[in-house]
Amino acid sequence: MNIIEMRSVYREKLDLSIDECDFIYKIILKELCDIDPIKIALDPTFNLSSKSKNTLLESINMIIEDYPIDYLINKKNFYGIDFYIDENVLIPRPETEELVDWLINDNIDIKDQKNVIDLCSGSGCIGISIDINNKYLNVTLSDVSPNALKVCEINKKNLNSNVKIIQLDLNSISKSDKEYDIIISNPPYISLDESNQIGKNVKYEPDIALFTPKNKPLHFYEKILEFASKNLSKNGVIYLEINPNFISEFNQLLTNYTINHVNFKDDFRGKKRLVKLTF
Repeated sequence: MNIIEMRSVYREKLDLSIDECDFIYKIILKELCDIDPIKIALDPTFNLSSKSKNTLLESINMIIEDYPIDYLINKKNFYGIDFYIDENVLIPRPETEELVDWLINDNIDIKDQKNVIDLCSGSGCIGISIDINNKYLNVTLSDVSPNALKVCEINKKNLNSNVKIIQLDLNSISKSDKEYDIIISNPPYISLDESNQIGKNVKYEPDIALFTPKNKPLHFYEKILEFASKNLSKNGVIYLEINPNFISEFNQLLTNYTINHVNFKDDFRGKKRLVKLTF
């Protein structure tokens, strides 16, 4: 089978527009078969090897089953950086890039070192992006999942990052060996009641990184604030991605703490999803 004939298979089997089918086909060619998609135009009779053919056919079957392309190629671009990802971590999303951008821009002119901890790090995309973009921010990645921490280690090595990586369970909070000037987190925040509203491909992402305990939609925000009460330095700042469906409840939670300023920010979809707390 040649490269054009396989493209026709993708167009036939995927319930997408021709442009979308071709886009996916080119990604799989490049990332999994190491074939430059330019061959489609320059060498349309290029014959695929048996290995490439099998890879392409297996991939299309997985895509039909809503398997995320990002997991298929083990790659996701976040904040202009290519991160390794697999089913042990969430697929980074553009809303979270806005959270990272907020922190980076707030600290663009600093000349003194600050300690930052990324809670519920997953792939490490938040903390590593911060580390790469500001040498004055000393970043620690933390997660309860050993498998997620392995992904963090892969990204730290691949991207020559200087982050520190620790295992941390927010359900068992104690005082750390150092104070942090900044906490940033995109914790699990989808309630089980909302699980039927999320996309089909999300079923492949880890539940531990998506969902809150039953009837406790703010559980991890409570734990983050408890962590902050023990480990955030004076005048410290917290940056959070939050569930826009629980803003009132989140505001009520904040009344339990002495916070000097609360600044909500809409994401690019116009949803109140980001917040900065200044202590």
